[in-house]
Amino acid sequence: MVLIVEESIELKEHPDQVKEIMADEYIAVNQNTPAEKAIEHFREQKAKPKDETTIYYIYVIDEYEHLVGVLSLVELLHAKPDKPVKEIMKKDVISLKTDDDPEHAAKKIQAADLMSLPVVDEKNRLVGAVRFDDIMDVVDEEFSEDMYRLAGFSFMEAERTRSTAILESPIKTILKIRIPWLLVALAGGLIAGFVIDQYEETLEATLALAIFLPAIMDMGGNVGTQSSTIFVRGTALGQIGEQNVKRHIMKEGLVGLLIGVLVGSLAGIAAYLWKGMPELGIVIFLSLTLTCIIASMIGYGIPWIAHKLGYDPAAVSDPFITTIKDVTALLIYFSLAAALVPMI
Repeated sequence: MVLIVEESIELKEHPDQVKEIMADEYIAVNQNTPAEKAIEHFREQKAKPKDETTIYYIYVIDEYEHLVGVLSLVELLHAKPDKPVKEIMKKDVISLKTDDDPEHAAKKIQAADLMSLPVVDEKNRLVGAVRFDDIMDVVDEEFSEDMYRLAGFSFMEAERTRSTAILESPIKTILKIRIPWLLVALAGGLIAGFVIDQYEETLEATLALAIFLPAIMDMGGNVGTQSSTIFVRGTALGQIGEQNVKRHIMKEGLVGLLIGVLVGSLAGIAAYLWKGMPELGIVIFLSLTLTCIIASMIGYGIPWIAHKLGYDPAAVSDPFITTIKDVTALLIYFSLAAALVPMI
């Protein structure tokens, strides 16, 4: 017996269970069906599936429709014609329950590295299949909501669109969330100005330093923003937690080092060719390298600290990252320049 069910359930907004996103389009074969007969029935099917992802795997059931095995279409085609599918199938089937959480299902299907997984009910009866693309669409939607929630916006009604929810947030609430952290950024800008003032003589002695200052500041900001975005996404999806956060921060520091060496080399060479000052090229190279390392690590570290202290990482991160990055970048840049200015 071969079963092909062709109707699919439309994706619902913000589903909470796998049964809300599973497809009713899959292939099921009775375990006693000979391979040749299974292929014959498969070829006789007139209806073409809407998504071929679900026909790559053939699920094997018993007479009570319990899921007992799985095999690929390729394995079926290469089997001896008279061999029952129960002698070909793999018995250790990875499956999902109808009431599984979509995020849990996404992790499971990613770990299995399969394009779809079968779905069973509480009695282990096959009732559907979940496609990788469908489950990831749901996870992406949930992640987008998490981003707004992390940014401090509360949702008046769970079923409203994200944009409507933001527009309906009271101005007082928005200001209360955003102003304190913007004041931190303002303070950081004033501190950065103070640092520049302390190195006024160095800057006046070599005006070429001012030309490359925006590049160093902007690069640090871009690297820090990339890192914090990756971190917040990883945290929202449960990929970064207490057990591995230190490893991820150190790894991001290494990434920052490699980025810094690459862009620092390019900028350093450009500075040398442009101004004909090898010492200036060295200052640019070292400044960009160190700035990228620091920016990438605080891009991970600040959101994690904010999360642990109970603050909204997305609302807190940018002002603090910008402040720390700007001040440290200026200190590094002008300290190196001050040491090399007599040589220029």
